[in-house]
Amino acid sequence: MTDLMLRNESDRNRLMGYLAGLDLSKPRKLTIVEIRSKRSDAQNRLLWQWNGLIQSHLRESFGQLASSEEIHEIMVSKLWPAEVHRVELPDGSSYKVGRAKTRKFSIQQMTEYLELLDSYCAEYLQLLLPHPSDLMNVIYGERRPS
Repeated sequence: MTDLMLRNESDRNRLMGYLAGLDLSKPRKLTIVEIRSKRSDAQNRLLWQWNGLIQSHLRESFGQLASSEEIHEIMVSKLWPAEVHRVELPDGSSYKVGRAKTRKFSIQQMTEYLELLDSYCAEYLQLLLPHPSDLMNVIYGERRPS
């Protein structure tokens, strides 16, 4: 059997039918794995739009010269916990390395990070980041009035 994605009741029924028809005289192995979605393209576009705006704001308001990539490194290190560990080289020198990698974030983790970044910019940098409705709807889902 090839891999089967379970996304709805129809997929579940199809799997149950397959299992019911199996010849039990032969041993079988079944593995069920939860699929964790990585961050969405919309989240990534919004993140890099915001990184560029933060970089421009810091340059114009505070004379801070750093690239968007450097701003990204700083903000992720500041706002998201990471497993920092020490690496020792053969010459005896040692360095702390490690930070969270947003490319490995799940959709939920990326949503949380974007919320932290948005709040941090408003509170500490006096920068209100834009919330393009098309990207926000993809990231959070279309919000319906209560």
